[in-house]
Amino acid sequence: MSAGAGGRWLVAAALAVALAGCAASPARPWPEAEALFHQEPRWLGGDAALSIDLGDGRRAWLFGDSFVSPEGSSGRLAARMVRNTLAVQSGSDPRHAHMEFAWGLAADGGPGDVFPAGDGQWFWPGGGFRRPGGPLVVFLFRMQATPGAGLGFATRGHAIAIIEDPDAPPSRWQPRVVDLAAAPFDAVPALAVVIDGPHAVALAIRQSGRHAGALVRYCAETLERGEDADPEWWLGGALGWVRQSTLGGATPAWVIDDAGAEASIHRDGRTGHYVHVASYGFGDTHIGVRTASALTGPWSPPALVYRPPESTAANPFVYAGKAHPGLAGLAPGELAVTYVANSFRFGDLLTPEGERALYWPRWVRIPRPPAAGQPPAQQASIRHHPPETATCAAAIPP
Repeated sequence: MSAGAGGRWLVAAALAVALAGCAASPARPWPEAEALFHQEPRWLGGDAALSIDLGDGRRAWLFGDSFVSPEGSSGRLAARMVRNTLAVQSGSDPRHAHMEFAWGLAADGGPGDVFPAGDGQWFWPGGGFRRPGGPLVVFLFRMQATPGAGLGFATRGHAIAIIEDPDAPPSRWQPRVVDLAAAPFDAVPALAVVIDGPHAVALAIRQSGRHAGALVRYCAETLERGEDADPEWWLGGALGWVRQSTLGGATPAWVIDDAGAEASIHRDGRTGHYVHVASYGFGDTHIGVRTASALTGPWSPPALVYRPPESTAANPFVYAGKAHPGLAGLAPGELAVTYVANSFRFGDLLTPEGERALYWPRWVRIPRPPAAGQPPAQQASIRHHPPETATCAAAIPP
């Protein structure tokens, strides 16, 4: 399971009333797109399923724990669980696109992690970005086992991976991993990343209690060089963006009261507003959508638009709702979303029916949300910047 997947029970009580009153949704499954994840016979399912636009009709997909079988035809019983894998989609319509999967090589010669962590830890992927012609930058959650506590794992920091030539086939990528300095409070980047001028603005999630979301921004060019720059945290309209090194005892503004254990954020080109998509609930979940005219908010309450049918199964563990804007093959006004249908009983994944139906990213088409109540503001998320920090080139020299 991917970073933060185990924390969803913390929001179940708060959402009980909303879920009970959720009306029928016009959202609908997109089974024609399912074949995208079944093109590699050795890759037998995984979760997380984040995507990053690489340009020219190509898209990087990042997965958490994944079944990889050297033989392929032997099925999951003969597969190894790899902590992170990736794929590159060529073609913007997932119904017809080509998908090339990749994983690493373990010390014994078997399948291994694309992003190895070492020291008994592992990485689960977060969000990322690629600016035109630049490298691919991916945030990583550093994880460690915690036997007997929670679901058996916890976050132990975060890092970025830099892929210098993402135009090459993914089997030739050579990620360079750089650990980033931890914040002096409970917030870990980055579930989602949005490019805002020269900055990469990341959604950082509180790890204990409810998964509230804060914003931290980096100079995108600095991250592309693989440098651990001094990021800036959003402390609210009165204080604006404040460097991590000068925070003192200050804490960030929690711009989303429940951002989910996994989520996506993107800017809708039609409305100019921002869209946040996440799974709400624990086990039995709904896909929820929020909107805002600025990354800094205010964000709308979540509109619960779809209850995955797997939520009604025995031992349901449905999570990882995320949007993937910019795909073709949709009707006008639709947005593509993926989620993962898992089970709290691991053996269910190894049955013939489980191999077919469980632990694969599933597709759903939802209506693109209407604009939030406020008119969109040009560069709204940086309108509080002092003049000297309006560009990060001056604030963080190369």
